[in-house]
Amino acid sequence: MKVHISVDMEGVAGVADAADTTLGAPHYEYCRRLMTAEANAAIEGCFEAGASEVIVNDSHGTMLNLLQEELDPRARVIRGRTKPLGMMQGIDHETAATLFVGYHAASGHGDGVLNHTMRSRTVHDVFLNGEPAGELRLNAALAGSFGVPVALVSGDDVCCEEARDCLGDVEAVEVKQAIDKYSAASLHPTRAQELIKDGTRRALGRLAELPVYRVEEPATLRVGWISTAAAALCENLPGLKRVGSREVEYTSGDVCELYRLLRALLAVAASVAAGPYTYD
Repeated sequence: MKVHISVDMEGVAGVADAADTTLGAPHYEYCRRLMTAEANAAIEGCFEAGASEVIVNDSHGTMLNLLQEELDPRARVIRGRTKPLGMMQGIDHETAATLFVGYHAASGHGDGVLNHTMRSRTVHDVFLNGEPAGELRLNAALAGSFGVPVALVSGDDVCCEEARDCLGDVEAVEVKQAIDKYSAASLHPTRAQELIKDGTRRALGRLAELPVYRVEEPATLRVGWISTAAAALCENLPGLKRVGSREVEYTSGDVCELYRLLRALLAVAASVAAGPYTYD
């Protein structure tokens, strides 16, 4: 059984502020250790459930956060930002399940801790077939295009609610409660890690029952940017339609193509972004 794990940082127990997740900020080194420990908990749960192979994809910001020397040596780790499938690099048709560890709520979803979608400084919101789509839904849709179910999601209570609304009977592991976007009440890291390990083992034990999340195709991706300048830049790309002062839209019969296009659009829009902190 091959298992894929996508590890983000905003949903990790103990993380509350953008500075916690930003390279060079005061608490970043501490928080990347917490991220690494939660990844290890999921890896351990995978092998306890009978996994033969585990691939961990660093999915936050620079995608160079996980401390590889401290990770379980049984897993392979993908690091680096310039990868075609971004947060989902490493998934393929041979993958039995994927896990979303340290995830957060979509942009504007309640008061989820550090809620955003992909790029906080450039993206206002994203829609798939007219439905709001945060990173959780976008990544689940990509997994679904490979026929792979999402077995587990960990993060705050708002993220877990989003996971259940989107995916149904998914193992949702709540490691903290959101107070507002920049504050949270977290479990102790050791307790959070225990819950992730146990949840992973439990989820993979009922893999046959888990549905695959699929988006009806052809699918339409709509991106609302914070800046009108980003929309104007993206409008120049072939096939994209500007549907509002800040919004662009593209339709494709291939969800994977839409996902890769979004990655390219984020790079284009980044040229007009500004601000001291960023987080993915």
